[in-house]
Amino acid sequence: MNRFKHLLVHLDLQGAHDRSAVRYASAVSQLGRSRRVEFIHTVPAQAFVAGSLNDSSARTTAWVRQANAEIDRLVRRYFRGPAGCRTHIRVLGAAGFHDLLDQLLHQDTDLVLVGKSETNVAFVEKLTRKAPCSVMVLPSVRSVAYKRMMVTTDFSDESARAMEVAVAFANARKLKQLHCFHGYQIARGYHKTGLPRERFRQQMEAWAQRRYREFVGAINLGGIEATFICRESPLVGPGILRQAEAQRCDLIVMGARGKDALSAALLGSTTAEVVRETQIPTLVVKPKGAGRSFLELLLGNP
Repeated sequence: MNRFKHLLVHLDLQGAHDRSAVRYASAVSQLGRSRRVEFIHTVPAQAFVAGSLNDSSARTTAWVRQANAEIDRLVRRYFRGPAGCRTHIRVLGAAGFHDLLDQLLHQDTDLVLVGKSETNVAFVEKLTRKAPCSVMVLPSVRSVAYKRMMVTTDFSDESARAMEVAVAFANARKLKQLHCFHGYQIARGYHKTGLPRERFRQQMEAWAQRRYREFVGAINLGGIEATFICRESPLVGPGILRQAEAQRCDLIVMGARGKDALSAALLGSTTAEVVRETQIPTLVVKPKGAGRSFLELLLGNP
């Protein structure tokens, strides 16, 4: 948890998911003893068309003042940071998303928290895809005191990084167990091996068990029991969500795929699908600075 010292919370001021984001930021900041938490609102582009904010500087000023007041109300009511934690509130204008990415690049942000609802799914996926750091996606939830965690794995370096973060979150709550899920697909050409489908499936699961033992053996679990779950999942994204629901999990942790400057700024298709569909808080783990050079090029910051 000590890796999350600087948090950024995006609020769209559209509903209960904002409260979830602020409450989760409060919990994470306390568990990780964060030093700085920024609360950001980006103005939708359509708010600046003629006949709205664009036609009057006074109207623009009033709207920004109102947005600041609403954020301040949310923060005062739902955020309790650790001693010494500084909070900042900022409303970004017509180039809001561009400015948001620019701020993430230059403000040393460790974790973005963003509320998710039916109306902002595209924005949340875009932010998770392009942010140069880890992102926590937060649907409206009753409690931020997570008790049952699931981390996904494909035994890659990205999965190992996600597992380490999951262990840190579990230790912060003094949890004794977390679930580690691996979903696999049976290739259409499996019959060319000469094995019956069931036998081929058993061999795939045996291979996954061996890989998991190697994978988890290289990670310091700190005394936490990691229960491995291996399931055939023709569609891995929905399989992850079904398994999280079956285990009654209240926090999913998964890695974002990509190692080079371009792909590290993006998401794997499975991660993107989970972000779009999840109704469970989901932490997408990225190495800090992922895709930085690509984003600097995108933003025109050489």
